[in-house]
Order: sequence, then structure tokens, then C-alpha cells
Amino acid sequence: MRPSDGLTVLALPTPTLPPATTTNTSLVGRRDVWVVDPATPWDAPRAELLAAIRALSGAGRTARGVVLTHHHPDHVGAAGWLRDQAGLPILAHPLTAELLGDRLPVDRHLDEGDVLTGSDAPDDRWRVLHTPGHAPGHLCLWEPVRRLLVAGDMVAARGTIVIAPPDGHMTTYLTQLARLADLAPARIVPAHGDVIDDAEERLRFYIAHRHEREGRVVAALDGSPQDLPTLTAKSYPDVPSALHGLAAGSALAHLVRLAEEGRARQLPDGRWVSA
Repeated sequence: MRPSDGLTVLALPTPTLPPATTTNTSLVGRRDVWVVDPATPWDAPRAELLAAIRALSGAGRTARGVVLTHHHPDHVGAAGWLRDQAGLPILAHPLTAELLGDRLPVDRHLDEGDVLTGSDAPDDRWRVLHTPGHAPGHLCLWEPVRRLLVAGDMVAARGTIVIAPPDGHMTTYLTQLARLADLAPARIVPAHGDVIDDAEERLRFYIAHRHEREGRVVAALDGSPQDLPTLTAKSYPDVPSALHGLAAGSALAHLVRLAEEGRARQLPDGRWVSA
């Protein structure tokens, strides 16, 4: 997106999960700029990010702070460094601050209902949405006039999002996806990949996909006790076996959801059966 839109997206390399290789750092706001998810841990892309921030002043813009969508390493890798280099405070949800602890102290808490103002324009007021499910303190930024959503790890341009306990909770995640879809966003900036133009459709596809996957997990629970790797292999036949370790996190989240609904239970030895 063009800087004149008050939303610039920099895809910078990070050690993230496949198929992604970068994390988007978003510069949000036409006059007062909020730097969302400065994530790269490496010198060259950090220098690129710092140059972009310093160049804001030439366009009458000023960076005001760093906003973290959540605490995962591929979203925070340059936050402390950027605070040191540019004097920018770090803003995050209280649960994110708690999870980061002394590794990355947070300067200011953000929560549902807060607003980050980019300028005096009515379409440059970014509402903070608390959207747990992928991570307890996950935040999105929502601009309701233009219906722009900076979505962190709620969706991705390619593939799906890993929902892995203890950070991830499947029922909560599905609830938040439905909430975001009901906002009818026009465009989504995900943390990984290109800007999503079929925004509402993508969110509803994510919901349908998770329910379909849950059906496969239910089918895999065929009555005999099974461990998580076995259930993962049965439930994710379309995923390469090399990625089953990642898929196991989401499989576990589905099993926890089924247990909460009384449809599955975990045995003392760790295996799972239908309830």
C-alpha cells in the first residue's frame, strides 16, 4: 500500500515457520506512525527498517511507537533494538507483556477499545482489537472507515495459522475469526505474505477449513486409543510428513476443543479416544 494511504508494508526476512520466510512490518498512520511487528533479527533488514523510519520526517511523518501483535519470536525480533536506535516505546497487550517478561519489557499496555491515532482524518484512527486464539495477547488494528485490518497472525496470505497449546486455543480462535469476518474488512495486512484483497472471504474460508479439519480429527478417533503423532498423520494426509511436527500443534488444539465439548478425552498415558 502507498504511504499516502497511511499504511506502508515492509516484508522483512525472519526465522519464521514455512511456507513464510518474512514477517510484515507495517507503518500505520499518515502523520503519527505506529511501527507494527518490527520482527527481523538480522542487521541488513534492520538497517532497511531504520532507514524507512528515519525517512518519514521528510514526508512530515513521525514514528511514535512500536506495536506488537503478540509475543512470538518472529514478531518481536527488532523491537528492543528499534527502541534503542530510535527511542520508540513498545506497546503491547498486558498478556503479551507478561509472556515477554524481562526479555523485552513493554512500555505501555494496549487493550480492546484503545485507539491509535495516525492524524486528524476520520479514516486514520486505528482501533485496537484483542483477538486471542493464536496467542493470548494477540492484537489487531482496525480502521473502520476504509475497513483496513492489520491482522498479525490471525490469517496468512499462504497456508494457515498454527494454533498450538498452550498459546493457542482453537475455540477462541474460531470465535475471533468470526468476529473479524463480521466486520467485513475490505483488505487485510497479514503478518506473513501479500495484502489480502478477498478479506472477508478469506476469513470465512479459514473458519470452514478449521471445521473441515476438525471433522478429520473426529474421524481419526476411531475408538482405539491413539497418540498425537498417529492422529496427526491421519488427520493431515495432505500435509507433507516433514511438517507433521507443526501440524501436531493444531491437531492437539482440535483435540482439546473436542475434549472441552465432551467429544474426546485424553487417557492418563497421553493417548486420545472418543468420549
